[in-house]
Amino acid sequence: MMKTTKAAAKSAAFLKQKKYRQERLEFLVEGIRAVEEAVEYGNTKMIFVVPTDDERTNALLQKAESKGIPVSETYEGYMVTICDTTTPQGIAAVCHLPKHRMQDVFAAKKMVLVVDRVQDPGNLGTMLRTADAAGLGGVICLEGSVDAFMPKVVRSTMGSIFHIPVVQNVAEADFLQMAMEYKYETIATSMAGGTDVYDVKIKGNLAVIVGNEANGISPTLIKSANKCCYIPMKGRAESLNAAIAAAIVIFQLNH
Repeated sequence: MMKTTKAAAKSAAFLKQKKYRQERLEFLVEGIRAVEEAVEYGNTKMIFVVPTDDERTNALLQKAESKGIPVSETYEGYMVTICDTTTPQGIAAVCHLPKHRMQDVFAAKKMVLVVDRVQDPGNLGTMLRTADAAGLGGVICLEGSVDAFMPKVVRSTMGSIFHIPVVQNVAEADFLQMAMEYKYETIATSMAGGTDVYDVKIKGNLAVIVGNEANGISPTLIKSANKCCYIPMKGRAESLNAAIAAAIVIFQLNH
């Protein structure tokens, strides 16, 4: 096990910034659960760990080393530098960004979640986790959405970032063209009207579009969608949290 240098800690910390994630095609993972998923399912470049007697952590390190993943022993000061959280759990990893293509997501012939300019990291992370739980074929993040590989989003996915394909920075026109080519029906979630989600009839493969927290789905996507649906609400609340609304629609339509 090597020792973490100041330069190595600083280099890992740079991945908290989108610029460096894009330049290096790497991202940061924090916490025991997320690092376990990274070792099992991801392409992990390096693990940083504060020495501990914790059996779960040490079992994970043994597995990582058996897979040839370098482990770097560090101390709490460096771990605070590396991590995005104020009180890190004592373990973090640098992983290579996965290389998923939109055509591969559509080719899976499963329901697809399309995210239009969602800005809150917690919302996107929860949507990715929901998509994973529902067994979707992938998530397509249109241009203007928050980066799916920023630390806050990665933490919110609880490891699902390693289980489901995510394609980012997709132009509206490119998504619509490929959905048509692969014969996907598009359905936009909307508060303005459409069909009650519990009455929607599905024929074939479906791409579910969810929109920005404040402004919803773009007018172009609304106009281009094959269907629009809404969630009926009996109470006095005007709307639902975007991630909760996405979960209701996904599980209702994916059966």
